Amino acid sequence: MYQTSVNQEKIQIINRVLILSLIRQEGICSRATLAKLSGLRQATITNIIGELIHCGLVVETGLISGERNRRAIGVRLNDERFKVIGVRLARGKFDICLAGLSGKPHGIWRHRTDIEGNLPSSLRAVRLSIQDLIREHPDSEILSVCVAVPGPYHEGEDRLLFVTGMNGWKGCAVHGTLSEGLSVPLQVINDANAGAFAQFWYSGGGVEAQNMVYILAGQGIGCGMLVDGKLLLGQQSIAGEFGHSSIYFDGAPCTCGNRGCLEQYCSVAALQEQIVEQLRNGASSCLREGFITVPAIAQAVRAGDRVACEAYRRVCGLLAMGIVGLINQLNPGKIIVGDQLAEIHSGMMLDAVKRTIDNSVNPLISRNMAVEINRLKESPSLLGAAAYAAQQALSTPDLFLAASARNRIVS
Repeated sequence: MYQTSVNQEKIQIINRVLILSLIRQEGICSRATLAKLSGLRQATITNIIGELIHCGLVVETGLISGERNRRAIGVRLNDERFKVIGVRLARGKFDICLAGLSGKPHGIWRHRTDIEGNLPSSLRAVRLSIQDLIREHPDSEILSVCVAVPGPYHEGEDRLLFVTGMNGWKGCAVHGTLSEGLSVPLQVINDANAGAFAQFWYSGGGVEAQNMVYILAGQGIGCGMLVDGKLLLGQQSIAGEFGHSSIYFDGAPCTCGNRGCLEQYCSVAALQEQIVEQLRNGASSCLREGFITVPAIAQAVRAGDRVACEAYRRVCGLLAMGIVGLINQLNPGKIIVGDQLAEIHSGMMLDAVKRTIDNSVNPLISRNMAVEINRLKESPSLLGAAAYAAQQALSTPDLFLAASARNRIVS
C-alpha cells in the first residue's frame, strides 16, 4: 500500500511537470488541447489545472478557440507574478535578464567589469546586481537564478577549470561567491550549454532541435549539445569543450594542457592575431593595429578588405572542419553557429560551414541535417540562462503546492 501511494505521488508530479511544459510551449491553450497533447484524461487535466491555478503558477485568460473551433477558457503561465533571473558573464562584462516563467524577457541590463580578469570582483558585482533586481521588483516572486559562465565549470568542485586568456579566473569558486547572502536558488551553467538550451527552448523543441549542436564562436570556442531534447553534460558536467579538440598534434601549447587546440586557430582572438601578423608583414588594409575590434573587422569584411576577408575565411574554414568532426561523432539533426565570430559576416560563415560539410560528410548524413546561424535577437547564452532558471522552477511544482497547502492551514 505504501509503495503504491509513493508511485502514485510520483506519477502526479510527472503529470504536473508535463502539463506545465506543454502550457509553456503553447503559450495559451485550452484544457482540451492539453488533454490531446499529453494523452491524459480530461478529468486528470481538470484536477491538475485546478491545483496549478490555486497555487498561482497558472492563470486563466478568458475565451479562446479550442478543439474543433469550440470556444474554451484558455490557461497560461503566470508570468506577471513569478519571474526568474538569467545572467551571462563574459570577458569584461555581464548581462542580466529578468524573465517570466515562459522565458520571455521583461528587461535586460548590461554592465562592464574588470577586463583584466579579477573574477571574484566580477562575481560580487553580479551578485549585487541580482540582489538589486530582486529588491527593485517587490511585486514579483523571483523563483530561480541561473548564471552562464565561459569555460569548463566543474559543478562538483565549484570551480572554473580555465578560461583561455583569463588566468585570473582559473579555479575560482563561482557558485559559492554568487550565492553568498542570496535567498533564491542559484544554478551555474556553461555559456555554450546555455546557448544550446536557448535554441531548443525558444524554437518550440521541434524534431531537428531534439538532437542539436550549438557552436559558440567568440573569444573562445565552445559547444552545447542536446541529445533527445536534453543537454549532454558528461560525468562532471564539463562536456562540450569543442574548442579544445586538437587539430594540430604538434601545435602550440594551450591553456587546457593540450597542443594545437581548435580554439587557437579559429576564435575571435585567433582572427585578431592573424590580422595583426599580416599588418606587421606590410599587408595593406583599412584596419590598424591597436584598433582591431570585432565591429572594425566586421566593417572591413563587409567592405571587401583583402586582409580581413582572407583571415576571416581561413578561421571560418578551420571552424567548419572542426564541425565536421562533431557531425561524425554526434549525428545531430541541426547545427547552429552563434556569437561574435558568426556575427562578423553570417553569410560568409554559413557558406564556409555548408561547403565544408558538403565536401567532407557523407550525403546520406548531411542532407538530413539543418545548418543555421543564430537567429535569436538577444544573446543565446543570456536567454538560455533565463530559460534554464525557468525550467528549474517549472520542474518542481510540488513545492508550490506544498507552500499553498501550508498557507491554507495558517490562514
